[in-house]
This record gives sequence, structure tokens and C-alpha cells, in this order.
Amino acid sequence: MADAKTAKAAKKPGFFKELLTFLLVIAIILGIASGAIFYLSGKNLDDLLGSRPVAKKETNQSAPVSPVSTGQEAGTNQQSNAVPVTPGGNSATDVAMPAAYPVETAGQQSNVVQPEQPALPTQKGSLKGTITWQYNDFVGTKPDVNARILLIRTDFDKNTITDVEEGVFAIGLAPKNSGLFAVKANGYGNYEIGNLPVGEYHIMVVSEQTTRNIDLPVDEYPITKLKPYIQKWDAFLSLSLMDKKYQVSTITIEEGQTLDFSHDFGNTYF
Repeated sequence: MADAKTAKAAKKPGFFKELLTFLLVIAIILGIASGAIFYLSGKNLDDLLGSRPVAKKETNQSAPVSPVSTGQEAGTNQQSNAVPVTPGGNSATDVAMPAAYPVETAGQQSNVVQPEQPALPTQKGSLKGTITWQYNDFVGTKPDVNARILLIRTDFDKNTITDVEEGVFAIGLAPKNSGLFAVKANGYGNYEIGNLPVGEYHIMVVSEQTTRNIDLPVDEYPITKLKPYIQKWDAFLSLSLMDKKYQVSTITIEEGQTLDFSHDFGNTYF
């Protein structure tokens, strides 16, 4: 009975058309579902792998800039060097300007201030000695207290001091920064002058305790040695050598050495 009903239904004209429509709908639904699955699976894969870099072709490459550069690169479009300025007078964009450095070119002096070089130390030496005299045959040798020891460099220029300074030097005091040196013997007859620039000097020792015969002229030797360095020779002579015994010699001060120059004036004239 049932088979008879199915056979009748199959014989109906619209049965096959409805069947094809049903199958087509099923196919469309399956296609859409498979496409959605494929899309979702591909998106998850991108999320897992991350974005992949895409190589880009660079058309304008920067050329190396030479040491003397105008700020524009070769091979690129040059831009205008005009910078917009705001009404306040400042640049519209904050551009860091390079610091200026001194440039030294041929034929020009450098504007870099060179540190001052320290002066080379002057070579020094020293002088010392003992000045004595003979009191009599019984007492014998005694210190020539306050005997004057005067030093004049052989390259001294007499025009560098005044007449007054020259008179001060004659009595045993060296003017400050004059290049002259003077000292007096102490109570033991000893003296010492340190920090003497090396070189040649004329030394004149004038006794304080002994006198000479003033009827005799001053020897030619001290006049020859000392007069070229003295402006007022007669005044200098009366203050130093006129009535006292004296000793004039030429000595050499050497670096790091102490020269001993001692002298005994013997008995006084009166």
C-alpha cells in the first residue's frame, strides 16, 4: 500500500523540480560554510605568524655628504632654504643649529687662544765667604763685621738704574729688581748670597774695619773693571773706595754650585 503511494508521488510532475531545488540549496549552504571556514583559518594563521615585511623599492637614495656640505643631498629633490618666521621673530620650527668651531685656514691666524707657556727656570748658583782683618800681632784675626760685598754682572746696563739707586748700591744695598746684588758680612765675618743667576760677575769687597792710605790713588784695576758700569763714578768712588781697603775680582757663578770667595784685609792703615 505504501509503495503504491510513493509510486504515485513520484509520478507527480513537480517532484523532481523540488528535489533539484533542495539539493541546490544544500550545495550553496555547504559552499558558504566551507568558504567561511577557509577565511577564518587563514586569518588565524596570519595572527600566529605576524605581519610579514614587504620589500619596497627605493627610488631616491641619499648620496654621501662631503665634509663641506650645503645641507642638501645629491640625488634628492632640493627644498627651499627659506624658513617660515613667526611674528615674534623666532623660527616657526625649532631647528638645532650646529655649534660654531674655530677654523684655521692657510694664511690666517688661528682664533684659538693658546695657553701661555711657562717661562723656563733660570739656572742658579750661590756665593759665600768670610771677610776678616788683623787686629794686631797679639789678638790676630777678627771678623770684618759689616764689610760690603757688591756684585755687578758683566752684562749689566748702567742706564737701567737711577743716580739715587746707584748711590744706595755704593753703601751696600741692592735696589730692588735692578740686577745688582749686595750683602754685608755678619758678626762672624760670614756672608752668603743665594739664587744667583749663573754667569760672570765683578765682585767688590769693601772693608769696614780697615782703612787705606788715602794719599795713594785708587788702583787702575778696579777703575778698569767697575767704571763702565757706573754713571757717577766720582760719587760712587767717594762712597765706597776712597778711604777703605777694598778687593776687586771677576768670578763665575755656576749652576747648582756654591762659590767660596773669602778675603783677609790684614792690618788697618791707621
